[in-house]
Formats: sequence, structure tokens, C-alpha cells
Amino acid sequence: MNAKLAVLFFILTIAMAMPILLGIRSIPDIQLPNLHTGYQPEQPIPYSHRLHAGVLNIDCQYCHVGADKGRHATIPTVDTCMNCHNTVKGRTKSAQANIQKIADSLMSEGGKPVPGIAWKRVHNNPDFVYFNHQTHVRIAKYIDENGKVSDGVDCTYCHGDMAKNGVAKQQEQLAMGFCINCHRTQNERHLAANLPARAPANSCDACHR
Repeated sequence: MNAKLAVLFFILTIAMAMPILLGIRSIPDIQLPNLHTGYQPEQPIPYSHRLHAGVLNIDCQYCHVGADKGRHATIPTVDTCMNCHNTVKGRTKSAQANIQKIADSLMSEGGKPVPGIAWKRVHNNPDFVYFNHQTHVRIAKYIDENGKVSDGVDCTYCHGDMAKNGVAKQQEQLAMGFCINCHRTQNERHLAANLPARAPANSCDACHR
């Protein structure tokens, strides 16, 4: 085998082995993270949005405090959980055990803090996409199909009705088309309502910075 063939064989071997080395087992593994509709990872604690946001009617922003303040909605701190669970200990043994896990994460072992709850991220845009929660949750004027104007886009539009869905999962394929179609629709409704159309629909640098 001459040198050129040896180099080509080496490159092809590495190329075929790379998916295995990177832990890629199937096509969904190499999709962009925002395309994983239905993605519902098992969480370290089976937190129920149905119970907290639905039955107890706790506002999303009580836990996700960054949603109206900046780019990221943020994951609630353990202290936020314990605001209630210092008193609420759970009715079932499984609930009590899970609440205890949260409480234990505030304790220390040998003078070193125990790591907090390692929640698994569900919604995750690629690095080349700029998305600002504050702009959508607090600043934007959203007009629904009946012409009703509200301050901010409701969380359910992108995340689904978490008050009914229980454990968090990705409801929508948060691809470029999903965003652009919403922006175009909102601009049309704004113009029809004699309001300024401000949602960028053709400006690449609005989302790609």
C-alpha cells in the first residue's frame, strides 16, 4: 500500500469511528438541540408542573425568576423550593423522600457543600441563536387570534401547557421557521390593530449575533 492510500485509509477509519468516540448512537443525537420535539429526560427529582403550576396555581415566574429580567428564564434555586418545603413535607412516602433530597442538598458534608439538584436541561437553543426571554415575556405586545392584546407572550406558546403536562418536555420544534412564522403573524395582527409591527422577520442579526 502506497503512502497516499495509507493516509486515505487512516482518514476514513477515523471518520467512521468518530460517531462512536463522540457517543453518537443515532441520527437524533446529532440534531440541533432545539429540534428534539418530545424530549423528556428523566430528572433527578420527578418535579410535577401539573401539581405546582396547575393544582397549586403557582406563577411560572415565581420559580423561573429570570424570565422577565434577562435572556434566560433560569432554573429555580434550592432555596426557592425550600421557601415552601420547609413547611410542606409531602403526603406520600415518595414525595417526602424527594423533598428530603432537596433539603439535603442544602446541607454540608465534612465542611463541604453538597451539590444542588442536577436538573437536566430540556429546552436548549444552539449557540448561534440569540433568544431573550425578557423581550418576549415582558416587553412584547402579543395579539392572539381573537385580537386580544396582552403584555408579553404567554409561556404556553413555546413550552406547552405545563399546568397539564407534568414533567417538563419539549413541546415545539423550536426551529427558525417556528420563530419567523410567529413574528410574521404578530406583525400582521399589529398592523391590523393599528399598532407598530416590531417583531423582526427579515433581520438576520436579530437572532444571529
